[in-house]
Amino acid sequence: MKISKNVRIGAIVAGIACLSMLVPAGTAGAHRNVCHMHHACPSDHATYRWHGLLCVKPTSPKNDGSFHKRVRQGGLPYLCKR
Repeated sequence: MKISKNVRIGAIVAGIACLSMLVPAGTAGAHRNVCHMHHACPSDHATYRWHGLLCVKPTSPKNDGSFHKRVRQGGLPYLCKR
């Protein structure tokens, strides 16, 4: 059975599209900055301490109302606690 060139190309494109769905996308709305990797700026979701503070973005689902210290870093607002 002979498969046409267009069918093979279509199968390759479909395969690539399926594989690309396996690659995780970034968090919607998150700012991507290397400072998070180095913990040199506040965490968006209280996943690490920054200068001894545990911080979240004001819109983070981790913001449980216990973060009262307001901080601005890199032009972005954060709420923090000790």
